[in-house]
Amino acid sequence: MLNLQKIATIYPNHICLPLSPKLQEEAWQQSQAHTNAAACCQAYLNYLCFKSFVPWLEAWLAEEDANVNINNIIAANTCNSLWEFVNGTPIDLGDIRLVLIPSETSDLEEFVVPGEWVDIPSWRKDYYLAVQINLGEPEQSWLRLWGYVSYQKLKSRGIYDQGDRSYYINQAVLTEDITQLLLLPQPDSRPQTAAPPQLSTAVVADLCTQISNPDLYSPRLAVTFEQWAALLVNEELRQKLYQQRLSLPNLAVVNLRQWLQMADSMIAEIWQAVESVLTPPEFSAVRGAEEQVSVEAIAPVIRLLKSNRPEKERAQAAGVLGQIGVGHPEAIAALVELLQVAQDEETRWEAALSLGKIAPDHPQAGISKARLIDLGLQLAGCQMALVVTIRPKTESKIGVRLQVQPINQQHQLPPHLTLSVIAGGETRLQAETRSDEQGAGKDKILQLGFSPPPGTQFQVQVTLDKVSVSETFIA
Repeated sequence: MLNLQKIATIYPNHICLPLSPKLQEEAWQQSQAHTNAAACCQAYLNYLCFKSFVPWLEAWLAEEDANVNINNIIAANTCNSLWEFVNGTPIDLGDIRLVLIPSETSDLEEFVVPGEWVDIPSWRKDYYLAVQINLGEPEQSWLRLWGYVSYQKLKSRGIYDQGDRSYYINQAVLTEDITQLLLLPQPDSRPQTAAPPQLSTAVVADLCTQISNPDLYSPRLAVTFEQWAALLVNEELRQKLYQQRLSLPNLAVVNLRQWLQMADSMIAEIWQAVESVLTPPEFSAVRGAEEQVSVEAIAPVIRLLKSNRPEKERAQAAGVLGQIGVGHPEAIAALVELLQVAQDEETRWEAALSLGKIAPDHPQAGISKARLIDLGLQLAGCQMALVVTIRPKTESKIGVRLQVQPINQQHQLPPHLTLSVIAGGETRLQAETRSDEQGAGKDKILQLGFSPPPGTQFQVQVTLDKVSVSETFIA
């Protein structure tokens, strides 16, 4: 990925600004005051955009001795109630009304503008500024204003998509040099159109009940545009809707850190111990051996954890200790040491899970939970489970491992089954089962692993033949 210096060299007419780690952390904290992953991501990008562009704009205007004031800089509470629902940050520059539209995509063939900024009379802008945000290592985190388009040009040459209520306009139509707009702004002749119709008290109450549901990811698409516009332009009502969405519990979101603290009631109600969901033969064999095992019996297993042993053997030995090491400090110490020295990720997972079984209060202990997956299909008698495993990696970060497995370990998973991780409205990770020459499934497990930043909300989706189930988590 290009760093800031290279991107500024390639695009000399674009405004390219750095995104410091401090600003990213500030934006991350600010963005958590939202109800779902899409809204959090939207707020995060807009905060980065706003906090980077406005200081640059103020400095640029002062240097150019421009007799223009930046008006109506939005307050934090207004920001949150806005970004909960719509992408974009409005800025009034004298008599000129602008809106910054940030995106994390690298595909800049089209510029996408939410219809609210175009078709609501009081929200309509003179110019729409396209902002690309790139997040990576410190030198590779930057934003770039890569063009702008006027209201008239967007309406005449843009394409409106009713599906997502947004305007799409080709990159070639945009003007690249933003400073042309700032030096010689020309307000558009905006047509005088009627404001959104007033809604009755009963209709407002009904819409508020519907939109306040925090499980509703895209409230802007849940009602007619006319109704939505009438709600949105009323700042007091929009703030109320935002607060209601925050105050209502989102029961569908599973807090993984509460699993580590053993404080999540969902564990008992929905997410169960893996052993009670999956019934492979090896579990049945060890369940009868839960009585106290002697130190002499444990010692040979501990010796198998040494670094001179094959990695697969070390992982298997770590798993055995999780079954027979209860009450033995020697087993706990051996697993903790293995977590620190093992190079293989699978070995570390086995060590953390075994530590969770024999010393659940240990700060490095992992935990694994499972629940049945119901895709509404017979799947030739193949019942499946989603297994979620977590383990502490640092003081603030956890590792997450996702698996889809058949309940009967003698079965194979169906072919073309996909396991996806979705964050910020985008698919971040995905895996798919394979098929053999006869078209039957050939995989017994589908797996993904990652380490999300603290506070990240993400969705796990399992899909087969266009039928899917999903679970939402927060790390």
